[in-house]
Amino acid sequence: MLLEAFRNHKRWLMFIAMVLIIPSFVVTGIYSYNRMMSDDGAIAKVDGESVLPQQYDEVKRRQLEALRSRMGEQFRANILDSREARMQLLENLLSDRSLQNEVIAENVIISEASAIEMIKTFPAFQVDGKFSSERYKQYLGSLGYSDEYFVQMVRRDISRELLTNGISGSAIYPASQLEHVNRMLAEERTVALHRLPASDFMQGVSVTDAQAKAYWDGHQKEFEVPDAIDVQYVVLSPDLFLGAKPTEEDVKTFYEQNQNRFRVAEQRRASHILIGLDKGEEQAKKKAEEILAKVKADPSKFAALAKENSIDPGSAAQGGDLGYFGRGMMVGPFDSAVFSGKKGDIVGPVKTDFGYHIISITDVHPASVRPLDEARSQIERLYAEQKSLEKFSAEADNFTNMVYEQSDSLQSVIDKYGLKPVTVTGISAAGPKDRYEAKFLNAHVMEALFSDECLKEKRNTQAIEVSQNTLVAARVTKYTPSHVRPFEEAKSDIIDKLKNEQALAKAAEAGQAKLAELKSGKGSVDFLAEKSISRSSLNGESPDLVNSVMRAPVSKYPDYIGVKQPDAYVIAKIVKSAMPQTSEQQLAAARAELSAMSGRSEMSAYLAALRDKHQATVISKDYLPEGGNAAK
Repeated sequence: MLLEAFRNHKRWLMFIAMVLIIPSFVVTGIYSYNRMMSDDGAIAKVDGESVLPQQYDEVKRRQLEALRSRMGEQFRANILDSREARMQLLENLLSDRSLQNEVIAENVIISEASAIEMIKTFPAFQVDGKFSSERYKQYLGSLGYSDEYFVQMVRRDISRELLTNGISGSAIYPASQLEHVNRMLAEERTVALHRLPASDFMQGVSVTDAQAKAYWDGHQKEFEVPDAIDVQYVVLSPDLFLGAKPTEEDVKTFYEQNQNRFRVAEQRRASHILIGLDKGEEQAKKKAEEILAKVKADPSKFAALAKENSIDPGSAAQGGDLGYFGRGMMVGPFDSAVFSGKKGDIVGPVKTDFGYHIISITDVHPASVRPLDEARSQIERLYAEQKSLEKFSAEADNFTNMVYEQSDSLQSVIDKYGLKPVTVTGISAAGPKDRYEAKFLNAHVMEALFSDECLKEKRNTQAIEVSQNTLVAARVTKYTPSHVRPFEEAKSDIIDKLKNEQALAKAAEAGQAKLAELKSGKGSVDFLAEKSISRSSLNGESPDLVNSVMRAPVSKYPDYIGVKQPDAYVIAKIVKSAMPQTSEQQLAAARAELSAMSGRSEMSAYLAALRDKHQATVISKDYLPEGGNAAK
């Protein structure tokens, strides 16, 4: 039964393999085949078989590699060092082992021949639509896998997908709930708003020092300031070494050895007349053939016929002219027709997804190599960049050693390389808010700065690569421990806050009086222009305001509601409601998304049941919640 499902859904499974399975090789690896290790020091067991620290460490290492690749500059080496991360990683490992044992128990087997055929269909190993053994070998080499090992992994993972597909794909989202969710998201209401800003009600508002002090005493949490540091940092990059000038001989040699850099691809200019398919393909082709006959009889009429008949408005206004373009810039059939002809040819009709084209090839610029004089400035720039990179590579180790060996100051590297130190004050462990500074003081650098070595011993960080060919070294110049802001420092902010609260209360009181008048039909206010809002399109308004408007039960229009915002009281006049028509395609997409969400929940429950069935037990307390005992 399962093998039949495999055969009938081969294309779908290929997608699963590429998107879900192959990445899992990189993240989790194969640990269940390693049965030769000692049970000493097991951190968990599945069906009585030990999970060893070495196996966990290998899974963690692969997970870190995947995270490093995905997160880039935001990656931190200790990202998986928390108790919660250890628990989750081990749970995933136990789920994986339990699933593998279930595959064996249920005898879900994929033959080696089937796995090999599957591998040959993976897009990653295709060149021009055919399996490339060279690309396949490169992939295996990059991961250090043998062919036999990889085939076994595919067999195992396809077996798992066959076993779990029924779980993840079984979640059905009821039509009634789908309709309810769709109505919530799609319903639109037209509103007109009248705002009563708190700032308009400040007259007569006052806050005494005693009131401010009482607020400060009762809300200490609000005034907690985290650890903060002042930082000095320097950057070493190839930009420091720009300026090298090539000799005339260097320029000529570079030019001769790098002809492809200065090659200009063939460009062609063409005009076209596009006949649409709206009246049917047969009629479109007939019309295109009639126009083709006319332009071949008298090419001078091409522009006029394009303006009259082409459904491409951009080019039709220009007599069909598309300008110059290179090979591969147009859709396939059109591109082939233009680049297989010669200047002056009129070809067609050429069918594409857009319709039938009559094409005139009006000019050809053959491929050429830019003259040396034209390429000189580019060569000089490339030479300078290459030399600066070489110099950077030569000095990077020296820079790294200097900031480490003379760790009480950055002055030695500042003097040697003419660096301009940058000082940033008052930043927390989260890093600077300025995006430019955050490029250099990224999470990795901030983690180093808040270590005891830098924070307490006042040493430099190591030279840290924050992006390709960019090294940063930094030091803490001032450390301010976390504390509660003194009352005198916070007093003005507290007074402003309490004044705003009082003014907002007055605005709400006035707004509620106006709202009552409007509801009774006696009052009037100046509303802003009407606008349409929905839960999926806020149209510039706050989620709280939009949700209040959408939740309001309306029996007749117009209706009015009042909503208190942080800086104003808003009266909303609900003019009308509308339910846009939802296409079957949109409903199907929503159903698929909601079912996928439910499916993930079902899968999580299934894996939990498998861990229980296969007696997956955590032994080490380091992988349990605080104070936890051995658990499944």
